[in-house]
Amino acid sequence: MSPRHQHKRIVIGLGSGRSGTASLTALIDRQRGGICFHEMNPSCAVFSGNPQPQVNGVREFLEILRGGDKARVSIDYSRPSSVKTYQKLQTMQEVCLIGDIAYYYLNYVGDLLQIAPESRFVCIKRDRNQTVASWMKKSSIKRWRSLWIADKLKSLLTRTPFHTAYNYWQEHDGSVWKKDPVWDSSFPKFEASSREAAIGMYWDYYYLEADRLQREYPGKFRIFDVTDLSTRVGQREILSFVGLPEDEMVCNKGVHLHKSS
Repeated sequence: MSPRHQHKRIVIGLGSGRSGTASLTALIDRQRGGICFHEMNPSCAVFSGNPQPQVNGVREFLEILRGGDKARVSIDYSRPSSVKTYQKLQTMQEVCLIGDIAYYYLNYVGDLLQIAPESRFVCIKRDRNQTVASWMKKSSIKRWRSLWIADKLKSLLTRTPFHTAYNYWQEHDGSVWKKDPVWDSSFPKFEASSREAAIGMYWDYYYLEADRLQREYPGKFRIFDVTDLSTRVGQREILSFVGLPEDEMVCNKGVHLHKSS
């Protein structure tokens, strides 16, 4: 049995979002015997209060690493990326490294370590201002000019809100920002003067908690800077933390950060 097969492991990636998590997914997915999802089941996730969806996912990963049925994984079938990764999983002869990358794992690290203490948690951190700006752009509702005019006219005629953005970080009634039945529940909420300010408070909360987890679980939870994903040295440090032997590591070439749609 090769050393790679003797050290099977689960990796869970975290980060505030807009922080290079898609690039982390690609790095893990590239490893020999590796498979990695990116937000594989957000429709069942809440940011805090119910770890069961994440617990179920890790239990399913454990069974696969033990040689169980690779078809028994709960995914969100409305997400093409999850379906594509699931289909790849079914073609693999043996899985040695499996994981999922999603910001909403933050409050469930302790629960998951109780089930799979061999798991490793990689948290990616990006500059606060850059993250806020990226989320402001990502959560805006984009329209072609002709559609913008049509939707604006429709809202005037029907006296319904004309939404220009989502706001996952504040409680609201949908009159100003558009509600989202999937993503609203997977973010924490903050009292803030604006959407931008709430995103900044989210970033502050996220990495304060990540720092606490890093101290509480040394060797199992570690924060990496987003720039580590774009260098060979940084990638090797991440893979070493995950538990891959140096001669087994496969580094990405030409990593493009923040590529998720």
